Amino acid sequence: MISNAAAAQISIKWNAMGPTMSPVSACAIGNTAIGEAFRLIRFGEADAVFAGGAEAAITELSLASFGNATALSTRNDNPDKASRPFDVNRDGFVMSEGAGILILESLSHALRRDAKIYAEVIGYGASSDAYHMVATHQKEKEPTLQ
Repeated sequence: MISNAAAAQISIKWNAMGPTMSPVSACAIGNTAIGEAFRLIRFGEADAVFAGGAEAAITELSLASFGNATALSTRNDNPDKASRPFDVNRDGFVMSEGAGILILESLSHALRRDAKIYAEVIGYGASSDAYHMVATHQKEKEPTLQ
């Protein structure tokens, strides 16, 4: 399958000219897409961008892989305590699936169409702590969140 097929089909349907891309950043892809859209608009390469992500990864292989890596929460009997990414007692994540798309546009583009403005992206950053495939390094995570 062509990795940017979904992006290309959206572009064709809406006659959206400009770059189409499908970056890969696992569960951070929606955030990566927003960041890349922000950069395209900020540097004048696009007036408006469809940005989003989709994940449909619940398969026997992915569950077995993350289970063997001890990355999944084992609190299956208590869903209210299973997904706690910032809790000191976290024990893994809960696999899920979903999708979301936003349309980001420059202020001038939004004003020209008299659009209702819901939010403004004022910055974006991404990093890797180069520590572990599924665990975060607490010391390196704190400055990123501040």
